[in-house]
Amino acid sequence: MKVFIYFLAALVLYSQTMEASTYQTRRDFFTQKFGTKKQIWVVGYVNATLDDYLKDCEEAFNNGADAIVWESGDYKKLDEAIGAIKAKYPNKTFGVNFLGPDEKLMTYKETFELAKKHNLQIAWTDFSAVDLIKEAPETSLHTIDALKPADVFYVSGIHMKYSTLVDANKTIERSALQAMGWVDGIVITGPKTGVATDPTRAKDAKSVIGNHPMGAASGVSAENVSTILPYIDFVLVNTSIADKNHRVIGAKVKELRKAMDQKIKTGKK
Repeated sequence: MKVFIYFLAALVLYSQTMEASTYQTRRDFFTQKFGTKKQIWVVGYVNATLDDYLKDCEEAFNNGADAIVWESGDYKKLDEAIGAIKAKYPNKTFGVNFLGPDEKLMTYKETFELAKKHNLQIAWTDFSAVDLIKEAPETSLHTIDALKPADVFYVSGIHMKYSTLVDANKTIERSALQAMGWVDGIVITGPKTGVATDPTRAKDAKSVIGNHPMGAASGVSAENVSTILPYIDFVLVNTSIADKNHRVIGAKVKELRKAMDQKIKTGKK
């Protein structure tokens, strides 16, 4: 009996050690790739020409962006665009988010394929499968994890915009805790595109995940970023730093970078 009890105690200790090790590795992985400062990840729209995308790169990277995550619902165009962009900027940090149609919102397979093919640093999917939502069938987190490329920083969402939780009472804290075991960076949003993330929700999620990376992906601007910056590590942004066609405006990126750096410098809450 004593041997069995000792075995259980050892197993618990081992599990706790493994969890702590994985947790720390993910934080280390984030800082090793992207540094310790708060990150600006511009969302690049593959909806125009290669010249437009290359101009987006110049506007973004020359004005303080740390990465560009390209997104589209057209797999072929996304594939071709990223290939051409990477050929022009082989040493820049890029990511991908393949957007499926409404009837196929879980797009991890295609996103991971593109990230691996083009040697991208970031893979982003809107829905992590941590939350059961009415708009998509239940998806195995183990299946997603098995397909994730080992050298890609995978970010995905909880309580995402345009989704309805099956369990309406599920808190963002509970979802955040669950997501820590499956995604490298947790993403939160406002209720819709262009609407800012509620700083209270950001604070609540951060309160339970500690040092685990988290980012915000809707409505972030130079005017409001200070309200959520204490709780996040990166922002995924387009609306506030682009024109009506989603082309990046360098001056807007620069304003956002300045606002973030100023907030960090002053340390004001």
